[in-house]
Amino acid sequence: ATASSSSSSSDDDDDDGSDDNAIISVYPAKFKGGKGPNVRCIQVKDNGKEEEEEEENARALEINNVDSVEKVYRILTKYMGIEGIDPLARDCLKHNYKGNSHLEKGEISDAILSYDKAIATNYTPYEGIILLMRSTAYLRRAFNHQSALRDVVSDLATTVPESDAVIPTLYRIGWKNPTLAGAICKRVIQDCRVQDKKFQQTKYRHGLYEYALLHAAQDSLRATELLPDYAKAWLRAGDSLAELRKLKESVQYYERAVEVDPTLTDTLAPIIERLQESQEFLNKARANGWSEDTLRLALDVAG
Repeated sequence: ATASSSSSSSDDDDDDGSDDNAIISVYPAKFKGGKGPNVRCIQVKDNGKEEEEEEENARALEINNVDSVEKVYRILTKYMGIEGIDPLARDCLKHNYKGNSHLEKGEISDAILSYDKAIATNYTPYEGIILLMRSTAYLRRAFNHQSALRDVVSDLATTVPESDAVIPTLYRIGWKNPTLAGAICKRVIQDCRVQDKKFQQTKYRHGLYEYALLHAAQDSLRATELLPDYAKAWLRAGDSLAELRKLKESVQYYERAVEVDPTLTDTLAPIIERLQESQEFLNKARANGWSEDTLRLALDVAG
């Protein structure tokens, strides 16, 4: 973590044409023992040289049990006397780090909530990174919904009978055995209600999946505007658009990611090729009369 501060001399005779601009860097501490995590805070002059710790009023501290952004902020402002550190930066980083911790643990909803709070601070220097992380969280939420969607569809497939075979058979049984007709009709009605419930669950899960994807795409696309030279932003946008079946657009964002970071070429080349093949399949399916809703559901379940 870094913070900057500056002050100017009030004595013209002592003014050497430079100010006391400094950057405060926070590192893991080198000493051992005590409650961790340990940090080392060192003030660095503009020339890049650390202040000599032997100098009078040298600002360098090694402290243990520093487990939050608030504690780092208190060290810099209260104990090191650094001025000009924006409290909004403190609050933004606090929520961002909490979001990262939740995301690492798989606590998706808590992660998204923390990122929401970080963005709500309106601390713009970190907005792009936070949007990128929130996009990642929404993508993971979408994948969770996709997994649940597949389970519902699989259950639906076992619940819904093959109507071409089952319905005529039941009709013949009822025709030949009138005493069973009432029970058969009642059973068919019950099965229809169960099937309708399964269809509603499928629709609900699919809606949740697409809703999360739309949020992921919105955040990642905005991140590319704020971080145009950051390949991961373009990569995440490509991921989101690919999941939304915006295949042509996804390829464009992947190609941009490769332009920004050529080391991604080997990773993305087969993905781009697969997306282009999928686009050809979609074009043929549409030409054969498949509806957009049917296509989206089929592809989203298949993955």
